[in-house]
Amino acid sequence: MSWDIEVHEKVYQRLANEIFFRILRGEYALGAKLPSYIDFAKEAGSSPETVRKAIRELQQQGVVEKTRQGYFVTSDEATITAFRERYLASVEKEYQNAKAKVGT
Repeated sequence: MSWDIEVHEKVYQRLANEIFFRILRGEYALGAKLPSYIDFAKEAGSSPETVRKAIRELQQQGVVEKTRQGYFVTSDEATITAFRERYLASVEKEYQNAKAKVGT
């Protein structure tokens, strides 16, 4: 029997998720400016490059917007809600896959 070991979440994805969770909790309000890469990196104990990738991931999802003044949380609550639902659906799918593996 072969091993079924999957490592599908990169460090930058985990960091992007943590930033998103903080947005959901209101630590970074809709329309608020995000800290710099350096500040995020210091706080997270990560490299600025990893932070850049995490922010870019959130930007591609529409959660973060880039302006000349820096990166901001989107003001569009519908975008946040849609991303939250996609995230929860992916977690549910992972849960169902894990449940199937243990036979319950």
